[in-house]
Amino acid sequence: MQPETIRTKKPAPQNLITCSRLPHAEKMAIFNQRIIKVLRFLIDENYSSLENIAKLLNVPKQTSSRICRHLCDKGYLNRVEVDIGLARSISVFQPTNTGIMFALYENEDIPELREVNRVNPATVYHDLKLQQIRLNLEAQGYTNFQSSWQLSRTLKKRNEKVPTIPDYTCFDPEGNKIAIEYERTIKSRKRYQEIIGQYMDIKERGITKKVIYYTEPGFASKLQHLFESIEFIYRKGKTEKYQLQNDQFFKFVGFVI
Repeated sequence: MQPETIRTKKPAPQNLITCSRLPHAEKMAIFNQRIIKVLRFLIDENYSSLENIAKLLNVPKQTSSRICRHLCDKGYLNRVEVDIGLARSISVFQPTNTGIMFALYENEDIPELREVNRVNPATVYHDLKLQQIRLNLEAQGYTNFQSSWQLSRTLKKRNEKVPTIPDYTCFDPEGNKIAIEYERTIKSRKRYQEIIGQYMDIKERGITKKVIYYTEPGFASKLQHLFESIEFIYRKGKTEKYQLQNDQFFKFVGFVI
């Protein structure tokens, strides 16, 4: 006879227990704060998933689903099903112009967002993973995140050249500017020779203190080995000898959700 398995109910998060005991007016104030937080995050990130929104708010997925459904009903969010190659499609949420305007500060311009239906599903998956990296780093004290999409939007308005790197910039807890890259797929050696050349320019100009490469599990050490094996880089239209330094400018991390 097999021993009986006892399944214990997972306790509710402490913030939900506390919230459940509050007066109705205070509950509504918290709910409205969450709405603004979700909309501001989506203005930054263009779109997101229920899982990421739940992580943003530190609530269960059911709570983020209820909030997103409420915002969809009010016409503040659009919901799009995206097939990213998994067993089933995922729901992606994007703010409408009405939702954006509701969350904007005074005298803040309405940003132009990319329509989810026009974004390659692989890019959507990449962006959602980047958001998870951002949320993890924010919990560690990293701040002022700017995505490549946000930077491109700003530079295009100024008619300036749009860089191809990095995926994110942010500031670490010590105030250093950090570049974040997420490598879902590994590029060619030639492409990394070009990328390293671009980052050497950035390093010399003192713009960025460190570049953190996040990979799928099992790839971080292999990507580091690839960087270490590169002897020449392409920089400013020329070929230049290169050796990976021990100053930890490049860091490689296997990312697990």
